[in-house]
Amino acid sequence: MKKRLADNFVAIVHKPWVFPALFVFSFLESIIVPIPLEFVLVPLMLKSDSKRIWALAATALLGFLAGAGVGYFGAVYLFEQISPWLLQTQQSQEYYQAALGEMQQNGFWYLIAVGATPVPSQIAMLAAGSTGYPLVLFFLAMLTTRSFRYFAMAYVMDRWGKSGYQWLKTHKSRASKIAAVLLVLALIYELFID
Repeated sequence: MKKRLADNFVAIVHKPWVFPALFVFSFLESIIVPIPLEFVLVPLMLKSDSKRIWALAATALLGFLAGAGVGYFGAVYLFEQISPWLLQTQQSQEYYQAALGEMQQNGFWYLIAVGATPVPSQIAMLAAGSTGYPLVLFFLAMLTTRSFRYFAMAYVMDRWGKSGYQWLKTHKSRASKIAAVLLVLALIYELFID
């Protein structure tokens, strides 16, 4: 089955519609689809040449930023109408309340943390928009973290290809732990030292 799936990516990676499709998927992933974009992006990168790998990363970033803008402005102007639909479960309501608290206390650092991890960013977008968090800082956080995420992935795929993918897959847990430690250190600095 893995072989057949890989063959499907070989078949579509050079189609003219792959970039618009990736943009749309990245857009949807940022606002409603809870499936990490990496499940599509990495196989496409594995089957691409160097120039195309970087173009795929840029397309994913643009799609995400477009979705982040829609999520932010949706929360600013339509929160009362869309929140019952988006926050249907008790768990999502609890996440939203926690996100509101984080936005009010840590703002930018909270957005950096959400953007840097595979955690869905929809709740953070709602919290940023509904609290009136500055748009420029919101986009700066999203641009910083997702640029790093997608272009680091492009660098690994371009430089090492399949062996780089295997390394990322093997060390994903370690990388997540390092990111968590760095986040905790940044929050400690922000709360107690600054």
